[in-house]
Amino acid sequence: MEKEIFKIWREDETVTLTVCLQDDSADNKPAVIVLPGGGYVAPAPREAEPVAERFADMGYLGCVLRYSTLHTSFDEQDSPSNPHTLFPEPMWELAAAIAFLRERAEDFGIDRDRIAIMGFSAGGHLAASYCNFWDSEREMGGYGRDREAIRPNACVLCYAATHLSEARHGTMAEAIFGKKHRYMQEELDCYNARYHVSRSTPPTFIWHTADDAVVSVQQSYEMAQALSAQGVPHEVHVFSSGPHAAALSRDLPARSWPELADAFLRRYM
Repeated sequence: MEKEIFKIWREDETVTLTVCLQDDSADNKPAVIVLPGGGYVAPAPREAEPVAERFADMGYLGCVLRYSTLHTSFDEQDSPSNPHTLFPEPMWELAAAIAFLRERAEDFGIDRDRIAIMGFSAGGHLAASYCNFWDSEREMGGYGRDREAIRPNACVLCYAATHLSEARHGTMAEAIFGKKHRYMQEELDCYNARYHVSRSTPPTFIWHTADDAVVSVQQSYEMAQALSAQGVPHEVHVFSSGPHAAALSRDLPARSWPELADAFLRRYM
């Protein structure tokens, strides 16, 4: 499978969109932008290209956005932290990726109205935040593009960290708000996704494992309740067991999630 890497955000060399190109002539394919997890420390490799390739095999244009994280890899954590992780800039980077695909829809053979976002763990936090705020002047006004150009058509949340707390998400809070001695819960709630769901939030597919020891499955239950309260189409799958960061979950109870997500996405976009 051929891959091409595009620089899509200002002059930042670290923010890239990797596009997995299938050798086919199909037009009007859906597209999915994968946001790897990693706690905003660095992108997790197993939640990146392997996932995009799996969805490319199912008929999507599979893409991976490497958004701003504190470091470019987990091996470089002694390097200075990247200041561009401060919100809302990572949401602007995701907006740029969606706008780029819409502008190049004909070149890539995709339907410009079928672009989904798929986020894992911390990438799920970014995905959920973006899907809540994509049309917010407060959050997206600094990006400065027509809102229709950056509208997400659907969302997939994979064991997503949708609720922040200082006790369990200190590194994520540092990336989002900057390093502080203490984070007030009221501040963290600004980007707790379950509090900001609206009727503009796109149809959302959620999956999690019941015994996830890093991000509690309760977060996905609460996110589903928030979606339900706003009348947003959604689907939730909780698998009996499986570790956090299982990605494609091969040989695990959650191994069927890509097909389930595919069916949901084709139903709603």
